[in-house]
Amino acid sequence: MKKRILFLVAFIYWAHLSAQQMVINGRILFERRENLHKQFENEKGDWAQEWLKRIPKYQTDIFELVFTKSKSYYYLKTEDESNSFSWGRVAHDNLVLTDFNSKHYTSYKNIFDKSYVVDDSLAVFKWKLTGEYRNIAGYDCRKATTIILDSIYIIAFYSDQIAVKGGPESFNGLPGMILGLVIPRINLTYFATKVEAVAVTDAELQPAKLPKKAKPVNRKNFMSEIISALADWGAYASRVFWKAFL
Repeated sequence: MKKRILFLVAFIYWAHLSAQQMVINGRILFERRENLHKQFENEKGDWAQEWLKRIPKYQTDIFELVFTKSKSYYYLKTEDESNSFSWGRVAHDNLVLTDFNSKHYTSYKNIFDKSYVVDDSLAVFKWKLTGEYRNIAGYDCRKATTIILDSIYIIAFYSDQIAVKGGPESFNGLPGMILGLVIPRINLTYFATKVEAVAVTDAELQPAKLPKKAKPVNRKNFMSEIISALADWGAYASRVFWKAFL
């Protein structure tokens, strides 16, 4: 009888502790890091070498993800202005609004001189969980992988201590918040640097000002338009296409 009582007390304590540690709303700062030099590694000619001398190897921007159990708002908080290559970057300042209840998202994207607002149902990712773990921003995270656009390998690290199936950009669907994202094909990483478990108001889940003159499209139409626009871009078209659909 005593053993049963002790077990029950221990179980209640563990459940209470787990509930205290479980995060369902707050703010996350992500460091988005892009290797700019890799974009020119297959280019030949003196112009490429000269250009590499002018730009830093990495561009590091800071994004913030504000979230609750039902919604999230992801946006560029601080842009790295230390180089002059910003004009050549693709969809690097995305703004994403996600509704987990309705499984719907709205993403504002800048693709060179054009702006789009992609409004559609959440993308479905076929995640494969692995037995690898790492600690990110103080949270134990499990590794998962998937493939998008037929050939782009994605590595994610999620924590089930944050009970929201979201993450940076439009990535979602894992049993917890994605705190780390690696996309080797385009030399791009996203890692959380700070997580704050704080109350979030409805007003904080909406941008103060939405971009103007953005063309409304769904995911399919957006894909068709970008493919058409890149028809004459040659080998560089693939890299632009991949970044556009994150």
